Amino acid sequence: MKIKEEIFFNLLPTRKSERVYGFWDFLAVQICFGIAAWFFLVGSLTGLTLDARDAIPIILFGNAIPLFLIAPMAVIFARYGVEQWLGSSAVLGHRFKDIWLFVYITSSFGWIAYASFLFGESAIKFVKVFDGPLMFTEEVPGAVVFAIVATLMGTYLAYLGPTALKHLIHAAAIFLLVVLVFFTWTVFSKFGFDAILSAKPAQPLETLAWSRASAIEYNVGLGFSWAFWYGQWTRLARTESSAFHGCLWGWGILAATAGIFSAFVALALGVYDPSEWIVSLGGGLAALGLLLFAVANVSSVAALVYPMSITLRSRFPNLSWFYAVLICSLPAILLENPLVFQSYGVYLAYIALLSGTYGGIMIADYFLVNHGKTSWRIRDLYITGPASRYWYWGGFNPAAVIATIAGAGFYLWTLDPLAWVSPNGLFPYITAGIPSFFVSFVVYGVLMRF
Repeated sequence: MKIKEEIFFNLLPTRKSERVYGFWDFLAVQICFGIAAWFFLVGSLTGLTLDARDAIPIILFGNAIPLFLIAPMAVIFARYGVEQWLGSSAVLGHRFKDIWLFVYITSSFGWIAYASFLFGESAIKFVKVFDGPLMFTEEVPGAVVFAIVATLMGTYLAYLGPTALKHLIHAAAIFLLVVLVFFTWTVFSKFGFDAILSAKPAQPLETLAWSRASAIEYNVGLGFSWAFWYGQWTRLARTESSAFHGCLWGWGILAATAGIFSAFVALALGVYDPSEWIVSLGGGLAALGLLLFAVANVSSVAALVYPMSITLRSRFPNLSWFYAVLICSLPAILLENPLVFQSYGVYLAYIALLSGTYGGIMIADYFLVNHGKTSWRIRDLYITGPASRYWYWGGFNPAAVIATIAGAGFYLWTLDPLAWVSPNGLFPYITAGIPSFFVSFVVYGVLMRF
């Protein structure tokens, strides 16, 4: 039992007999992971920026293309059964990996905050419909309080570990897909298919080119974001195929249905938060809508906190599972406020910068350096000093460092996320996330030849 705990909650590689996730398990987990605030809100941003004819393909392909580019990462970590950031030492170097690990943990607090606060937003609207206490019908303190509750619930589920998550999430995934299909049908029934297709976006940018590029960037940021999350889950995969296809479909087309639904609501009503419309239906439909957002976002918080905690314990193995879970969840509460909630587009751009650059390096190592075979030495992943072949130059792989600077630098030269302007003027024509991925991909591949 002790060994099994170390496999599920710490850093030991998993053997084939110890792996608990098949294709359908992955599909369920990643649907629940994907159908949450991030897809609801990216769909809303897209629907506020573009009409339906542009919004639908951008949501689907804007997520699917980046996900396809980084999908081989599922195979890498399923093959070796190691935690993602431990495995990344082979590519980045042990010390540079620690810098990326810090970036991963801190940037992920935003995902927890968005999932929890969207639950809080839907909860205060529900309370208002049923004439509940005034303080629980306002964003501050109502939505903040409900967001904290959602964070704590998701944290507890993560604490229970992957076996509990597996059983809970199977039922949740079916529920989410059925309810989403129902509410999408309700949107069309209420507003009409033609009306939604012909609706004009409520908040377009100054030109159509900027609107399209911005919407693509929002979705590309979400698509690339999964680069940080493969290894913690696919190390538990029974086969490489189940890891690859389960993540590709679960995080891709199936989860994107949540984005399409909220894009339709944004086009029909011009609102950022899709729960505004659902809760306004009242009665049983409002209750069903609240349950949708509760299940979607709480299960997603759990699916975030568990892999984050695995990563933290892989770096600090003496840290107890209880404290690892708390460290990887409670700081997100500081971000659970209206200002952060309204800045989702900026957050997605920075995520595209970080995860796209990291993904480009990892995929370049897989294809250009190892030619699709990935020849890591497991023992050297666990040796953190100069004796490890992955110590490189003082713990830093110079090729990975330079590729990181090149990819991130090109991104910021193409798009300044805070001001949402393009310093080089290229953003409306090429966007930023996918080109930056290929910059880091090429730079790393070329430098590793020397």
